[in-house]
Amino acid sequence: MDACKFSTYGYACGKPVEHGRYLCEEHAKAKCSSCGQPATHGCDFCGQFVCGAPLCDECTYGTDESKSAGSWGFMNHIHVSKPEFVDKHENARLKAALAAKDAELSRLREENEQLSSFVKSFHLTCVESSFYKDCYLHIHEPDSVSFRLGNGSQFSKFIGALEKRRLTALNETQEGE
Repeated sequence: MDACKFSTYGYACGKPVEHGRYLCEEHAKAKCSSCGQPATHGCDFCGQFVCGAPLCDECTYGTDESKSAGSWGFMNHIHVSKPEFVDKHENARLKAALAAKDAELSRLREENEQLSSFVKSFHLTCVESSFYKDCYLHIHEPDSVSFRLGNGSQFSKFIGALEKRRLTALNETQEGE
């Protein structure tokens, strides 16, 4: 039977693995603590104890010497990309961030489209003469409904101003598409 080759500080895991595999189920799921790629071994840094954090072959450990007391125990112990892989890992990190932003943008566009069709289903009408001012709210989704909102009241005036703002916002949204 084959054994897991994932090692930390020179000691391999040794758990049984399927033929042709070199990592056990637990270590096959491990991700590098620096770049997120599949891990191949544990961090060998020995402070007070062995670190053991999962790392890939493209990452290593170090000490952040820009901070005080950085070499005792695990104080300021860091996991970083090896110099030859820094650009590759930064590029992958930026691509992942961009993909996340694109997904969020798609979600927001879809949500905006749903809200836009809902907003378009509302229509406010104000009728004004020398004697009165009436405002009506018409909703065309899913069924048509109309409400009389008032006769010359402050509420009617507010609704009239709100309708102007709504139409302006809808026009701006349509121009931006």
